[in-house]
Amino acid sequence: MKKITVIGAGSTMFTRQLLSALFAYKDLPPTEVVLEDINEQVLERSFRLVGLMIEQAGVPVTLSMTVNQKEALRNADFVINAIQVGGLEPWKLDMEIPQRYGISQEVGDTLGAGGIFRGLRQIPPVLSILRDMEAVCPQALFINYSNPLAPLTWAASQASSIRSIGLCYGVRYTASQLAGYLGVGPWVDHPHTPELWQALMYQDVPEAIEYRFGGINHMTWMLEFRHKGEDLYPLIHQLPDNPAVYKNDAPRCEILKHFGYWSTENHWHMTDYVPYFRKNEAMINKFLPRRWNLLALEQEVHALANEEINRQLAGEQPFRIEENMLNGAKLIHAMLTNTPTRINGNIANQQDTGLLIDNLPANCVVEVPIHVDSKGLHPETIGTLPTQCAALNKTNINVQELVVEAALKGDKQAAKYALALDPLTAALCTLEQIDNLFEELLEAQKPWLPQF
Repeated sequence: MKKITVIGAGSTMFTRQLLSALFAYKDLPPTEVVLEDINEQVLERSFRLVGLMIEQAGVPVTLSMTVNQKEALRNADFVINAIQVGGLEPWKLDMEIPQRYGISQEVGDTLGAGGIFRGLRQIPPVLSILRDMEAVCPQALFINYSNPLAPLTWAASQASSIRSIGLCYGVRYTASQLAGYLGVGPWVDHPHTPELWQALMYQDVPEAIEYRFGGINHMTWMLEFRHKGEDLYPLIHQLPDNPAVYKNDAPRCEILKHFGYWSTENHWHMTDYVPYFRKNEAMINKFLPRRWNLLALEQEVHALANEEINRQLAGEQPFRIEENMLNGAKLIHAMLTNTPTRINGNIANQQDTGLLIDNLPANCVVEVPIHVDSKGLHPETIGTLPTQCAALNKTNINVQELVVEAALKGDKQAAKYALALDPLTAALCTLEQIDNLFEELLEAQKPWLPQF
């Protein structure tokens, strides 16, 4: 019997989304699922919920829970990381303190001051998980879902012998949305309400679409996009002239016009990673007529999900047991049943066969197509990205590398360098202001940054 361990399973909403997709597979073999969290109260809630899901789905799954990380990991085959150190409290600081320096972040979870400090908070606990895995389940696959996804997966790959992969649904989301923009699939709205967020989870790419991609997490480039064999890139280049598309996705339309390729992540995320769209409030409002503020939306999403979960726990509402955007279920099912599948995954650029992307650094983590079967992960070699696309990726990779160095070595100066090289921060602040911002963030987040 194979064993799946979810670390941070007290994140009930994520645990429900991931495991409901896994339980949708009718050929799922007998499997053990262990839920772990440091908060026993929220863990108990997830445990009761997943138990009811197993009962409704009728799958051969044995369920247990524990607050002991090492015991949760013992003999595991798959370890899913879903931690968020400090919850929403430090995320709020990530957003509010930079705002005092004129830095408005839309999301703050991947790059920018928010992404940097989230990475510094998250990497040490990830290393703790990996050290326990080395001791009690060295053969297991570490599946990271936590942001900032690329630095966490990079740190895992660099600091441990454990096999690791980072998973994100951004590429599937982007391909599905592009199909809608081009009229070969349903229109997919950006998730600016809790209801749209939930709907997005079940919106997949039309079967007739074929696409090839490569880059880094949240800045991956659609290199080819076909419908029934027809190259749709000539039509993609016309999307900025479509008023509905431009209104819905102005930043990515501008990136397409000036750099030649369509990119992940959505238009809100994109503005956090480049220096072109957030120089002042008027510019932000021009490119983002509808703002996001993911922190506030997360609170709304959680509130709605908690109401639904309460009804499900009370037996008043059934679970939605079906595949969704989360690739983790597809990966695990493919390895357990030898049902080949293709996902987008984040993995070390340097493989035994050479580099997956020739013009990105060997030590970074790249997002590429990965074929999965019972023998494991088989990433596609992409070759060379268009030079301008690789150059934009490198502006983010530079920051990621310093975040990883700072976290692994406890090097405060490397973390400060990361903030100074961040594209958005550098576009808005002097070096002296960046120093002051860094020190203020460091002081405010001391409880979650013991390495400094």
